[in-house]
Amino acid sequence: MNKLNILVVDDSDVQRNHVMTMCLEQGVADVVGAINGVDAIEKLSEDKFDLVFIDLEMPIMDGVELSRKIAKDKLAKSVIILSSKDPSLISSIGTMAESDGLIVLGTFKKPMQINDLENSLNRLASNTNTNESHKIYNRLEIDDLISGIQKKQITLYYQPKLTSKGLLLKGVEALARWNHPKLGFVSPVEFITAAEEFGIISELTHYLFDIALKQKVQWRDHGINFHLAFNLSPLSLADSDLADKISSQVELHQIEPKDIVLEVTENAICGEISTAIETLAKLRLKGFKLAIDDYGTGFANAQQLSRVPATELKLDRILVDNVATRPQQLAILKSTVNLAKDLGLTTVAEGVENFDDFKLLFQLKVDLIQGYYFAKPMDAKALIHWIQVDLAKIRKDLHEKQAHESGN
Repeated sequence: MNKLNILVVDDSDVQRNHVMTMCLEQGVADVVGAINGVDAIEKLSEDKFDLVFIDLEMPIMDGVELSRKIAKDKLAKSVIILSSKDPSLISSIGTMAESDGLIVLGTFKKPMQINDLENSLNRLASNTNTNESHKIYNRLEIDDLISGIQKKQITLYYQPKLTSKGLLLKGVEALARWNHPKLGFVSPVEFITAAEEFGIISELTHYLFDIALKQKVQWRDHGINFHLAFNLSPLSLADSDLADKISSQVELHQIEPKDIVLEVTENAICGEISTAIETLAKLRLKGFKLAIDDYGTGFANAQQLSRVPATELKLDRILVDNVATRPQQLAILKSTVNLAKDLGLTTVAEGVENFDDFKLLFQLKVDLIQGYYFAKPMDAKALIHWIQVDLAKIRKDLHEKQAHESGN
């Protein structure tokens, strides 16, 4: 926090000083105030700020105009929207700001609460650290990928999936990672996209799936058994032999198909749906479980979902993140969870990063949860330590927080 530079824009001296004081109490290094939009633009032009608090109702230039100006001229990356107006209105302005390219850490009704501020500042720190990984660079050649596979440089990390009730370890999701010998860390988005473009996604998929299966066998031999989730590229669904190939790999390692969850993105069922359904149906007939991943980012509707032989619906972080402060987002999340339950699907919330969001997911009876609030993706050795040591601590801390919330 001692490196952050924050601008608080509010025409009310009381409200502005309230937010500035809370930021300073959180250890923020530099907090500056602005009395209106014009004053804010002047300060943003003179200095670089990590975060701007924007009051919607101001004379001369209101918060809506200020937000659009900040986005258009790239004066800051992250904002928090504040107002005394209806929460749904505040939320809609936040949606507008996000569509303009700003990172909206929260939309809150005045006065700002300390818990909301703490969560927002933690998100800001997280966004600052991971922002670079979301950029896609065209740095890779096909030889890079082939070498990465042959030399086993591309590997897997694992992120736990827990029951929302009791925090029982139900499974892990296998996530591809690559520490390139020359380029350093290469984003999975980058190298998976490259593999798709170069036409070698099938080779990469079966190579990584084999690593995952071997690791599952090792866990099983040590008495640790949970389901393994593995991501399939949408392009893989066009391979008529995919189901047979995956089934053969599983048989080779003597693993039950029911212990494998194959994840496909929502967008995979928005294109050539008949081809996708054919492949997915074959996989289901062979006993594999199927998850619709990233639900909420594409355009799949209830009718499309009802046609897909899925067993699991993964709620994307776009629906989950900061939902406790966004009433419209919460309404959408509730209806989605109810839809999934009506379709007989297990619900999984990904991207859970704070206690308030977890609490809402628990109340909505979402089945499974995963996210940085509980565990980041980790290698197989670190996962064992997390299971043996960290999980008990997480359960204890969460129990204490729940007890404090209920007044016990």
